[in-house]
Amino acid sequence: MIVKNLPSNSIRGLIIGDEETYIFLFREYYVSLCAYSRRYVGRKDIAEEIVSDTFMRIWETRETIKINTSVKAYLFQAVCNNSLNYLRKLKKEEVLDDYFLETSSENIGFAVASEEIEEQSLTMENINEKIEEAVSMLPEQQQKAFRLKRFEGKKTREVAEIMGLSVKTIEMHLSKATLRLRQNLKDYLPSFLLFLLLK
Repeated sequence: MIVKNLPSNSIRGLIIGDEETYIFLFREYYVSLCAYSRRYVGRKDIAEEIVSDTFMRIWETRETIKINTSVKAYLFQAVCNNSLNYLRKLKKEEVLDDYFLETSSENIGFAVASEEIEEQSLTMENINEKIEEAVSMLPEQQQKAFRLKRFEGKKTREVAEIMGLSVKTIEMHLSKATLRLRQNLKDYLPSFLLFLLLK
């Protein structure tokens, strides 16, 4: 789960659902994509949601996506489209004026302040640390099963053999670990990254 370098063919990685590719791209562009979306929608929380939703849609439709540009350009265009779609939805619901009135104090149309970008960057740099901290707090059996499954890529049956337990017992440990991690990490990890970690 800890990813440092972008796999050689990132477009192919997106299409085949390679988790390392998705995690790298998410971490690499999350901050700038959020800032870009916020130029359209004006609110930090909405921009973050749009970026996470964009990655989720790419993941869900990965087998049919076509990328004729760079992956970076593709991601920014997708976020732009989804930001505009969000505003169109508000306009259709006739709440766009109220929305902009509420967000006027957040400098709509301008780039995110450098201090905020630095703060977000720091958060992204510490993602692995947050994950490791949360996993280390799991009960011993849950922690071992989760590490073997998610960090070492073992199949559930292999985890059961290594730990000398039944498959059903391992499934129970993994289910409990997932619920605990989802609760402990929800305030630190963007929703798409949490999805990849705990899917």
